[in-house]
Parts: sequence; structure tokens; C-alpha cells
Amino acid sequence: MRKLIVILMAMVPMAVWAQFAPAAGQPGTTAMRADSSAFVAWATGCVAEPGPMNITNPSAGMAGQGWPASNVIGYPEGTYGVTCLGDGGMATVTFASPICNRPGPDFAVFENGFENAQAAGMYFLELGFVEVSSDGENFFRFPAISMVQTETQIGGMGCIDPQQIHNFASKYEAMYGTPFDLDEVPDNPLLNKNNITHVRVVDVIGNIDPAYCTYDSQGHPVNDPWPTPFASCGMDLDAVGVIHDIEHFPNPPQGIEENENVMISIYPNPANDFIRIETMCTSSVQRVEMYSVTGQLVLSSTETEINVSELEPGVYFIRVNCGTNVLTERVIIK
Repeated sequence: MRKLIVILMAMVPMAVWAQFAPAAGQPGTTAMRADSSAFVAWATGCVAEPGPMNITNPSAGMAGQGWPASNVIGYPEGTYGVTCLGDGGMATVTFASPICNRPGPDFAVFENGFENAQAAGMYFLELGFVEVSSDGENFFRFPAISMVQTETQIGGMGCIDPQQIHNFASKYEAMYGTPFDLDEVPDNPLLNKNNITHVRVVDVIGNIDPAYCTYDSQGHPVNDPWPTPFASCGMDLDAVGVIHDIEHFPNPPQGIEENENVMISIYPNPANDFIRIETMCTSSVQRVEMYSVTGQLVLSSTETEINVSELEPGVYFIRVNCGTNVLTERVIIK
């Protein structure tokens, strides 16, 4: 999707907007259970290229021994059925049918994180960037954001609040996938979002030393548990679940163009009982549709003031059809 100019008119403190979706089971989470009916397929192939167990001491050996790439194929297994990427390593997965871009998330990545028993709401998460390709050669990264502090290094068994990270492969605990919407990847002539053949996960080197650290899409160093100098270190890729692929969703919407110069205002956001939609479309709003994070249509209307009081709390996607333009935005129902 081309960049939309969005006006958010939520009557909440700005600090709230620094927080992203919370842990699995919490209102507003985007976590997807492995047994969700939204998944239509799973990865059928994986090639892993693990990094060192400790990037500051490469002679200590490479990660991943005893954790084969074949563990990533098919349904997630949880704690032990993973491949371990080490510091800065990567794994590239493929599919029987290419992933395609449809409303809402298009695939989800599973890791094997877990909650800290002594600190509720904090999770051991080894982070990874996610990239996609439609030719197996040119890869494009989802814009990931970390709000985790960078003053103090998180230790080898340290934990992270999921609300402080966005678009990393390992936001949630084991058996809960992190969803990814292809609309969030910047457009590029070398990327066909309706024919994604490869998904790549690249371990975040959690070391905040400038000599070794990796940076998010906003230029912030990413702080995650480090060092973890053993074979199972680094991001632990468990599975990649497909939500939209060409086999099951062969026909993209036709005859509608997305216009980057059209403005959309959705308020309040977050919402409790209703939302109002205002646009600067040259034509009037013809239809408003709301989708769940699994891509299920939950509401359709021709009105611009919509009652959402009967929807379950969580994250939804709104598509506004103005006839010659379609606009998409995310809204949170509390």
C-alpha cells in the first residue's frame, strides 16, 4: 500500500502511542494462536545460516548445532522444535504457494519465548527482523521499532515487555505467532507483494555496543538478551504460518486504486462504543469494512459513524472505499 497521510484524533496522552500491542491474552494483542483457523498453510522449506554463539568471540563456534532448519517446516512445536540463529544469523523459508497481500496480516512468525515467572508481563524474547522477497534474491525488511531502553545491556536471561516492540519476529511467547501485514513493507519495483516466495528472519544482535549492535527502522540500537553463548542462542525460529496465499486467495481486489494524497481521519482511536470516519475523497464514502487481525470481515457499513460496541477488544483494520480510492487504517477497540 502506498503511504497514506493519516490524521489520528484520539483523545489520549501521547505517551500511550509509544506502546505497541501487549502480550498474548491481553486486550489489544495481535498474538495469533497456532491452532487459529486463519492459517491456511505452513512453510514447506527452510535454509538456515546461523551466526556465531558470541559475536565478540567468533572462535567460540557457531550456533545452531543440533537445531536443524527442518524444525521450521510445518506446524510449530514450541520450546524445542526450533532452529537457532545465533548472533546475526538468518533463516529463509519457502512455501508451496506464494503468500499474497490481502486485508489484514498475511503471515505470522513463531518463536519460543516465555514469560518470566518472577516478573509478570516481562518475557524472554530473542528478537529477529523479518524480510520478504518475490524472487529469492531481493529482500525487503518490515520496519521494526524498539522502545526498549538502551542505557543498560539486557543480560543473557533478561526479559522484555512486548508492548515496547513492533514488527519483530519474536514478540510473543511460544505457540503464539506475530502477524505481519505486507502493506507495511515500503513499495519497491523489485517486490511483488502478491507473489511472496520467501520470508527471511534475521537475528537481532542484542549487544548495544556500537561495534556490534543492530538498529531498528528509526535508527535506535536494539537491546535484547545478550550474551547467550551456547548452541541454542539467538532468535529461535519455530514456524511461519500463512494467512493469505495465492492458492486460497487467488483474486485480489480489482478496479480500486490507493491514493497516497488522500487523507483519512478515524476517531476516537482507541474506541469504546463508536468510531467516526472523515476523508477528503473527491467522491463520497461508499462502503466501510472492518477486518480482524486474522483477515476476517467483522463489520460492513455505508455509514461514516459506526457502532463498534459489540466487537471484542483488540486490533482491527478499517478499509474505506470511496469509489476511486480505498484507504486502510488500523484501529484499536477497547
